[in-house]
Amino acid sequence: MKNVTFFIILTLLSSLGFAQNVLEKIPIVVIDRLLFLEVKMYNADPLHFMFDTGAGITVMDTETAERLKLPFSNEIKIGTSGKTLQAKVAENQTFLIGEKFKLDSVNVALLDLSHISKYLKVKIDGIIGIDLLQQAVVETNLDKKQLILYSTDNFYFQGQTKPMALIGLESNHLGLPIEIVPKGSKQSIAMIVKIDTAAQNYLTFHQHTVSEYRLIEKDKRYKTKIGFGADSTLTHNLTGKITSTRFAGKKWKNIPVVFEVDELNRSSDRKAHGLIGQKMLLDFNITYDLSKGLIYLEKRN
Repeated sequence: MKNVTFFIILTLLSSLGFAQNVLEKIPIVVIDRLLFLEVKMYNADPLHFMFDTGAGITVMDTETAERLKLPFSNEIKIGTSGKTLQAKVAENQTFLIGEKFKLDSVNVALLDLSHISKYLKVKIDGIIGIDLLQQAVVETNLDKKQLILYSTDNFYFQGQTKPMALIGLESNHLGLPIEIVPKGSKQSIAMIVKIDTAAQNYLTFHQHTVSEYRLIEKDKRYKTKIGFGADSTLTHNLTGKITSTRFAGKKWKNIPVVFEVDELNRSSDRKAHGLIGQKMLLDFNITYDLSKGLIYLEKRN
C-alpha cells in the first residue's frame, strides 16, 4: 500500500513539474483560407489581424494607425512580393492578445492594406507573424478553431506527430523540406519551401526554381495569375500543375501550382525554392516552437 501511495504522489509531482503554461487561448477565424485573430492596443476596440508566417515585421494599415494615433518616428525598408518599400515605423509597441498575453517591444510598420480588405471583403487592420512566433509557442488548432499560446520555458508537445526541424531563411522566414514530381517526369525533386500562411494556394515556385528545374513545359499554354502582396503592386505569373508532392507524411496528386515568371518576383537572395500555402497547410493543426527550432504538423481529423 505504501508503494502505491508513493507512486501516486510521485506521478502527481511529475505532472506538476512538467505542467506547461498555457498563456492564452483565443478564437481563430478562417476567411478564404487565411487565418485571423483579434488583438488590442491602447485600450481601443479589438483589431482584426491576419496571421502570416511570412511577415518578418508586424504591419498596420494606414487608416487604423491614424485612428489610433500611432507615434511613427522612423523609417525602414520592407520587402514585399512586388518590390521593396519605404515604410514608417512605430517602435516598441505593445499588443494585448486575449485577456492577459502581452506582446511587447514590437516595431510596427505602416502600410496601406486597403487592397487586401477590398479583396477579402473584410476590414484588415494589420498583419502579424514573426513577432508573435518569437515570443511564444504558437498552435493554430483549426479543429478547435483556436490560436493557443504556450510559454517557451516548459513547452512539450502532447500530440502524436514527430517534430520537423525548421530551416532558417532570409528575412526571418521559415522553411521546410518537400518533394515534388513535375509534369513530364517520374523523378522526385527535394526542395525547401517557405511556410506562408498568407498564401491561399498549394505551392508557388520561385523564378530561379522554375528555370533551374525546367518546370514549364515547352509548347504548352499556361493561364496567367494576377496577384499582390502586402503592397498593391500587381504581379503576373503562370498557373500549371505538378504530378505529385509529398510533405509532412502526406501525398497530394495533380495539384495546381504557381510558376513565378514576373520580373518583379525576381530575387537573387531567396534560399527557398518556393512557398507552401494554405491549401496544403490547412490539412494540419500546426504548432510552431521557434525556441527549439521545431514545428509539429498534426494531420487533422
